[in-house]
Amino acid sequence: MPIVLIALLASMSLGTAALADPVSSAGAEQFTQNCQTSNPGLERLASAIQRGDLDYVRSALDEGLDVNETWRDVPAQICRSLLVRTVWHGRADIFNLLLKRGADPRRIPDDALGIPIRTGRLDMARTLLGLGLKLPNTFEIVLAAIESGNMTMFDLVASSGVTIDPSTVPAWALTDALTLHLVPKYFRPNDTLPNVGNDACTVQSLFGLRSPEQDGCEGTMGPLWLHFVVTGNIKMMELMIKDGADLSLSSEVWDNSQMRPFNAMDVAIRRKDNRMTDLLRRAGAPAGIWGRKPVRIPAVPGQPAVRK
Repeated sequence: MPIVLIALLASMSLGTAALADPVSSAGAEQFTQNCQTSNPGLERLASAIQRGDLDYVRSALDEGLDVNETWRDVPAQICRSLLVRTVWHGRADIFNLLLKRGADPRRIPDDALGIPIRTGRLDMARTLLGLGLKLPNTFEIVLAAIESGNMTMFDLVASSGVTIDPSTVPAWALTDALTLHLVPKYFRPNDTLPNVGNDACTVQSLFGLRSPEQDGCEGTMGPLWLHFVVTGNIKMMELMIKDGADLSLSSEVWDNSQMRPFNAMDVAIRRKDNRMTDLLRRAGAPAGIWGRKPVRIPAVPGQPAVRK
């Protein structure tokens, strides 16, 4: 999709006050008690926006409609301006018309910014950010970018100040396509994920540590590359090794009484994944440590014995 932001901004007739300072997207009032209820005329206008009837909206503006008109949306019971409604319904042509007629982008609240992100509407997102709106640096915005499936959108979100690292990208979202984009651009194979596996209990279940009475797990931390051993993803694990995965790293899983160490080979063996086991062995991964009895090291005179 061609980017027409420069031409669009040049043609807009926004008031100077709207562009003088960066826009705060939190300024829009959405509480219904401060919002007028709709009437048949406004409902017809809302329907026109929803179905993308540009001519109807243009005629209403030509007849004197306030371009910043706001009224209660039904059944959502939220105050929404004309501009916010175009964002919600993804009507880019009406959105552009309203901006050219002077619509105030400050009427777009934070919770609406995720909509063009999630739906992959790159031009709309670029325009809003170009007008000074700020994306909230939240986990939800990262999820919206992931959901879009658009790597250009993902980069736009990252370049707008949203944190992209192992703590904000959930392990279950690490598809092959997203991983290829993330590594090494945003993080490295040895960076720590707060949870490896596709859910918090994956590793505990793998090692038989989850009891039937247990209603959840804390999750198991580990390097990014370990996630792909746990999920059995040979293709991504080959990429991780190529990009510098340190296979000597181990992790720990909670067994409901203490943390117990394990490594990649342990995971592959527990999964009975012969292909992964062979790959790890060829790459120089150490032997498994799960269940290994501690070795008592004789004490140095004057010091207690230690266990290794």
